[in-house]
Amino acid sequence: MPASSFDKATPPLPVGCRSSQFALGTTLGLVISLASLGGIAQADPGRQPAAPGTATSTEAPPLKPALLPPATAPVDPAAKAAAEEAARRKAEIETARARCKALLAKIDAVTIPKDPIEDGACGTLAPVELVSVGKNPQVALSPPAIVNCDMVVAVHDWIKSDVQSLARKHLGQPIGRMETMSSYSCRNAYGRKMSKLSEHGKANALDIRGFATVKGETAYLLQDWGMTAVEIAAAKAAEDKLQREMAAARAKAEAEAKIAGRAGQPTSPGTAGTAIDTARTLVDRLPKPGLSIGGTTIGGGGSSDRDTGLGVTQPMRLGGPRLPAEHFAPSPLVRANAPSRGTALQAAGTSASAKSAFLRAVQEAACKRFKTVLGPESDKAHRNHFHIDLAERRNDFRICE
Repeated sequence: MPASSFDKATPPLPVGCRSSQFALGTTLGLVISLASLGGIAQADPGRQPAAPGTATSTEAPPLKPALLPPATAPVDPAAKAAAEEAARRKAEIETARARCKALLAKIDAVTIPKDPIEDGACGTLAPVELVSVGKNPQVALSPPAIVNCDMVVAVHDWIKSDVQSLARKHLGQPIGRMETMSSYSCRNAYGRKMSKLSEHGKANALDIRGFATVKGETAYLLQDWGMTAVEIAAAKAAEDKLQREMAAARAKAEAEAKIAGRAGQPTSPGTAGTAIDTARTLVDRLPKPGLSIGGTTIGGGGSSDRDTGLGVTQPMRLGGPRLPAEHFAPSPLVRANAPSRGTALQAAGTSASAKSAFLRAVQEAACKRFKTVLGPESDKAHRNHFHIDLAERRNDFRICE
């Protein structure tokens, strides 16, 4: 192949120079090629070099959207307050139940946990249904009572430490049943509209009608308490009134007799005698004292009206004054409900006086364990039952009537 004029004019380079020339030419060619494709790409230190044979883009990467917090609905203040109140209430209930469980673990009582009671101003966080207390014998509540756990403990201690020993002393046998009348009830005190909330509305009170021994012998307040101080005072007032009427009738009869004598007229047998006999009959109808007080029989006589056999003992000072022994007499209510001589009750050896002594003694013991104790001596509303509760008052003030 003929040499070109360029080859003729330019002397050949040494072998080492030829290699350098080839490398330089190759580099310049590559630069020119890249420039023709759109210019030299700017260096991006954050990007990885493209793999051989991969197309390289010179466009800037798309901008990423800014990270914004998720959209939230506006907070309702009322809903927030309700949620906070619900959480607080739940914590209170859990705390109350835990405390109740700890209290009941220390005593012998059969209870059934109940849901929290929330009824306006009434209710309690951890009520239970009290079925029975104690062992050997187990004292059943009839019917079971809805109370709080503090009441369960107080009732348990009262029955176990006081009621049972007093029953053995006065009745000769332990108690096997306590008859209740009312426990939880959302109402005001004494059932009146215009008064404060009753402790029954807090499951903090219990009404008790009476007791029954393990052999089934009962001691009820209505039938077996005996005369209250109010009844005694009423009977005394009635007797005084009749005595005055009798004296007036006698004086009238004597005056009429004197007038008839001075006039020379014969005295009519029905004039003075009828008035005196009428007054005497009224007095004889009064119940006469024939009662056992401290083991001593006061008054009484041979007739059935005088010798009642009720053996009503003198009331302790609960809600009325201590009256002289001669003022005691069974009320018509007691006479109507009292067992007659020769009944199974008398045959069993338990007199009405023993039952009365038992009921009065258990009330006195209750006054040392409960904050309020009301019984027959307090008012007519409690003539037939005990009311016991754990009402909190200033300076630990207690009521025992």
